[in-house]
Amino acid sequence: MQAQSKSVKAEHYKLLIFNCYGGCATGVAASRACIRIWEENPDYVKIGCLPAVIVPWKLEEITGKSEKRILIDACGVQCGAKLIEREGMPVDCYIELTSALGVRKVKQLPSKDLESKVYETIQKEVDSLLARGERVNESGSESTQSK
Repeated sequence: MQAQSKSVKAEHYKLLIFNCYGGCATGVAASRACIRIWEENPDYVKIGCLPAVIVPWKLEEITGKSEKRILIDACGVQCGAKLIEREGMPVDCYIELTSALGVRKVKQLPSKDLESKVYETIQKEVDSLLARGERVNESGSESTQSK
């Protein structure tokens, strides 16, 4: 079997989901939600490797092989947003969960209720992006239009 290398062509994805996988309740809930959304939409959605954006050829592959990208940060520290801004990776949607849900960052496993709210929040944005309609951010202003 031939080893995979950077020259192997990646598939094309309608939507790549990037998640910080933070070690708090919202981070764990987001991780579970992203996996569930990928399982529910395997032909359209894939989870991307957020740390890979620092590798120049991977960043080029990520931006070239995905139509749209969504980034989820678990908390107000916004590690993911700072990383993609530094590396220059554009995203079509950004969610910072503690602000979006009006919750505090807690370093524990999430409740089922929080998991449900996080899933619904992310799923709503995924549905909007996959529908290729106008995307409205949390403040209600238009942020991205369909092609």
